[in-house]
Amino acid sequence: MNKKFFIPQVDQFDLISRRRLWYILSLVIIIPGTVSFFVRGVNLGIDFKGGVLQQVTFEKTQVGEQTLRDSLTDLKVKGLSLQTAAGNQVFLRYPQQEGEATRDTGNRILSKLTSAATAKETAFESIGGSVAKATTISAIWSVVLASLAILVFIAWSFRAVPKPASAWRFGTTAIVALLHDLLFVLGMFSLLGIFFPSIEVDSLFITAILTVLGFSLNDTIVVYDRIRENLTYNPEQDFEKVANDSLNQTVVRSLNTSFTVLIVLISLLVLGGESIRNFILALTLGVGVGTYSSIFTAAPLLVTWQYWAERRAAKLALNPPKKKETQKPAPKKK
Repeated sequence: MNKKFFIPQVDQFDLISRRRLWYILSLVIIIPGTVSFFVRGVNLGIDFKGGVLQQVTFEKTQVGEQTLRDSLTDLKVKGLSLQTAAGNQVFLRYPQQEGEATRDTGNRILSKLTSAATAKETAFESIGGSVAKATTISAIWSVVLASLAILVFIAWSFRAVPKPASAWRFGTTAIVALLHDLLFVLGMFSLLGIFFPSIEVDSLFITAILTVLGFSLNDTIVVYDRIRENLTYNPEQDFEKVANDSLNQTVVRSLNTSFTVLIVLISLLVLGGESIRNFILALTLGVGVGTYSSIFTAAPLLVTWQYWAERRAAKLALNPPKKKETQKPAPKKK
């Protein structure tokens, strides 16, 4: 006697049937930032546009930020941005000045700051334009290649999924969910950069993006693996019901994991150092939206695509395409 696999009974949330609502919500949260990203872009750090990062630390008392800005006005350094941080630190960013060596510009700034109070230079980093261009190209390729590798890996891992489900649908919808997360984080950095010029995209941002993609993918694969398992033992069940039951079985695990990670990230965001703040901000935004997309984007997209494929297959079964009649060539006259 064949024993069927029964899905454990849990408190059921009707998540999949409301997928149109989740799609609308996703558009609401990513469209403003996406428009801002393609219209004005993001504030690029020196890793991507070239320039100088100079860090100066005051020994005793920290001078007010406005006082420092006023003292540097006479130097007429174009594109200079200044930001103070805990520990009496000052971060200065500026592009390479025309007709002047970067070290000479740094010395002028340091001399001006030390005249206001006792201070020393603790970091000086210069990035050339060619290096910045190479960094940009490498960053783009790293994200593209990682996405392709993820698609192939998921398609191979889910190759045994019962028909009519398709392993490539699992992989493709997972990539779409990752693109959703990427657009959200980039869009938020673009919008926040309007009001906070210190929020920049640098090499650490790319590290954060790849980390977020991995974290989000992990949540998505947990849901997809449960869908595959439930499909294997209940192939006759409606695909939407299987997906909804699978989500209900994994949603608590996903929320608990993400919540504990967010507690740590928010603590670092509030109490951490200035040098890693943008990195932590990207991780925080990414983990939050990645948790959302694994529940409300990836699985609903998979169900929508599955239904579309089933309807298309049923339509073709009822109205198969007519084969073109091939006319026999007329016999040659002797």
